[in-house]
Amino acid sequence: MTAAQSKYRRDDWFGPESFGAVVIGLFLMSLPYTGLAPREAVWLIVTPPLAGIALVALSATPVRGTRTVRRVGTGLLAAGAGAIISIPALVAGAALGSAIA
Repeated sequence: MTAAQSKYRRDDWFGPESFGAVVIGLFLMSLPYTGLAPREAVWLIVTPPLAGIALVALSATPVRGTRTVRRVGTGLLAAGAGAIISIPALVAGAALGSAIA
């Protein structure tokens, strides 16, 4: 069992930096929808996943601190994926709620 755990362990991709980046990314992406930012601020929605892609690509270079850069990039990509997944989940929940009520 320990061989399988060490085989799939990715400490260099996920960590506390990833969690912080997910929270910040989801917060930024929710601002236009909550009314705390103008509705025209599409850059708040698009920037976190694009920054995540750029940081993961940057982590492939032989620069010092690539582990932290990769972790933050992974967190921002996860925030973008979470925002995309939450939209169909919200619509499905509303449909289910209207069907039951």
